[in-house]
Amino acid sequence: MTQTWRTQEETDAALAALRAMVAIADSTVGRNTEQLTLTQFRALRVVLDRTPVTMGKVARELALNPSSVTRACDRLVTLNLLEKAANPLNRRETLLAPTAAGRQLVERVDRDRRQVLTAVLDRLGPEVRAAVTVAFARFAGAVETYESDFPTLLRDANQTPRK
Repeated sequence: MTQTWRTQEETDAALAALRAMVAIADSTVGRNTEQLTLTQFRALRVVLDRTPVTMGKVARELALNPSSVTRACDRLVTLNLLEKAANPLNRRETLLAPTAAGRQLVERVDRDRRQVLTAVLDRLGPEVRAAVTVAFARFAGAVETYESDFPTLLRDANQTPRK
């Protein structure tokens, strides 16, 4: 049976962890390029992970408006981090692929993120570190399972009367 209630303490702890992860994500992108926003980097990551991929697929993956993704990807093309080409099977679609520079940037950011996360985890005792590692893996799995539900969850949360 799944619990449907959460304590404020649990939610606040998850929110604090989220803020810490966003700070790490933002700082590692900023350290490697001052020219990219976090959204632009996320678009680059989706393209790298799903190549070749259409603009529409990137927009769906990021749950963003297609015009926002087009602007972000156009910026990545200008910076020589992405390549665009017409889809030979459907001329109305644009395919995206990372350039060598785009791949190298993502590798640098990942290396920096691993370094920061290793340093943070090293500050924890062995038992706590082991528990955190298990919790992160389970949490990531739960997010992956329910990620497509986020727009619905947000819509439903916005329609719930506040007390």
